[in-house]
Amino acid sequence: MAGGVNRKISAASARAHTRKSNQSTSFNLPPGVFQKILAVLFVEIFSWIYQAIQPPPPRICGSPNGPTVTAPRTKLRDGRYSAYKEHGVPRDVAKYKIIYVHGFNSGRHNASVAATLSPEVVEELGIYIVSLTDQVMEKVILIQNEQ
Repeated sequence: MAGGVNRKISAASARAHTRKSNQSTSFNLPPGVFQKILAVLFVEIFSWIYQAIQPPPPRICGSPNGPTVTAPRTKLRDGRYSAYKEHGVPRDVAKYKIIYVHGFNSGRHNASVAATLSPEVVEELGIYIVSLTDQVMEKVILIQNEQ
C-alpha cells in the first residue's frame, strides 16, 4: 500500500480543528480598569518626584532641631539676628570704638582693621572693633531711614 490513506473527516470535526479556540486567561480585567491603574501609577510617580525636589525645612540656629548658636548675636527690629565679632580691648575700657562693615568677599572673622593693626597699638590706643556683615547693616540702615 504505497498510496496515501484517504480518510473521510466529518464537517463538524473539521470545523472544530480549524477554528480559533476560545482562549481563557486567568487575568480578566473589566474594561477601563487598565486606564485607571495607569492614572493611579502616574499620580503616584509624580507625587514621589514632587517630594524629592522639595527642599528640606529650614534649620534655624538655636531652635530645638537646629544647629547651636556659635557666635554672639543681636536681634534686629525686623526679627532677624546679626552675628558679630569683637576685636581689641573690652568695650567698657575702649577710648575709640570702630564698627567694621565688611563686603561680600569677607566675613565677620576677617576684619582688616583688626588684622593690620598690631595688638600693641590696639592696646595702647584703647581701640574696640566690632565686625558686622554688609547685608545685615544694609537692611538696618534702610529700616532706620524709613522711620
